[in-house]
Amino acid sequence: MAVMSRHRLPLFSLCGVLSLLIGVLLFPYRIATKHDPHSQGIGPRQLQPEILVPNSTESPKSIAQVFGRRDHTWEFSTERIHTKRALSERFQCLVEKGKQYWEQGVLPAFDGQSRFPNPFFDDESKIQDELEDSGWTSDDDNSRLGEHWKEAFSGLAGGPPDDNTDVIRIFLDQSQDFSNDYGDQQATSASYHGLYIPRNAAIIMFLTVSPRNKVARRRVPPAEIPQRIPRLNQLSDLVWLAWDTLVTNHQVLRYYAVEHIFNEIAKPLMDEIFAQRRGSRATAANGIPWSQRLTFDLRSEEGKALFASPNGIAVNWLLIHHATVLGRREPRVTIFNPGGSNRCMIWDLVPEGGQGSFGEVEEEIPGVWTGVGG
Repeated sequence: MAVMSRHRLPLFSLCGVLSLLIGVLLFPYRIATKHDPHSQGIGPRQLQPEILVPNSTESPKSIAQVFGRRDHTWEFSTERIHTKRALSERFQCLVEKGKQYWEQGVLPAFDGQSRFPNPFFDDESKIQDELEDSGWTSDDDNSRLGEHWKEAFSGLAGGPPDDNTDVIRIFLDQSQDFSNDYGDQQATSASYHGLYIPRNAAIIMFLTVSPRNKVARRRVPPAEIPQRIPRLNQLSDLVWLAWDTLVTNHQVLRYYAVEHIFNEIAKPLMDEIFAQRRGSRATAANGIPWSQRLTFDLRSEEGKALFASPNGIAVNWLLIHHATVLGRREPRVTIFNPGGSNRCMIWDLVPEGGQGSFGEVEEEIPGVWTGVGG
């Protein structure tokens, strides 16, 4: 055995030296690739002036990387959040991102200086063709408006909507194969399902599974995902297209709501807010009825964090891309849970200087998030 070891040792040492040399030679390439946006599947159109990532000592990232890919900003946020142990630190990360999205995304758009142009709405006559080319189909079913939404809208000027006369059911599914800049692609089976209520200037989405999310579930490498999805794929674009097409009286959108929220960022965030403001987590799980709802504006930490969550990103892009139609807004978000773990979020896009529709905003509680979680 001793003789065999003497003869094998030089071979092992040689392999180790070769591995080390290869690692050293490839190190600069890995660094360059890691920080090259094109290697991460981000196209040239999204690249913008660089800013620093919040709470990070890493090299500067482009706004596109910080914002992520359109209303999937949260994908970048997920990477940051999962590196934190304390919930308070995760929360602060979202607060910082929400502040950036508002100050560097929405406010410039209000001033006519948006750095995020939308190619689909530059010429709206072409978007219907793009909808068909991207493999989207529309359908209908007998989905009914939940009683909790009728209660929520009961205080509005138009009163609660009637299921039979006031609700338009929108079911968009990416169910057909399509072609994009990379060739022929398989249908993603993505779905955006919701209820449109022109009477109340409201949209309620209850199923939002994007093409990017569906393709990622197939374990496609992240850099290849943009190659597998249709050009027209973002929730904010399709929501606006449907509203613009179906609402014939040119009613301007005021309320954007989401229910059945279960993603890994918004769900724990909302539960913790419920727990901090309304009692124990057990209470949060069992329900926070409309009468105990919580409303925040973007001056609050909770409001900023929810603005940066997956269910707030669509609001970002609606405000950025359609500022000329919507005008300057002062968004407020109301959250509640009518039971059955049905977490709900409704954004009130309050016109500048106007009054919110769902009560006063919550007062700040300094330090409430310090040391929370673990």
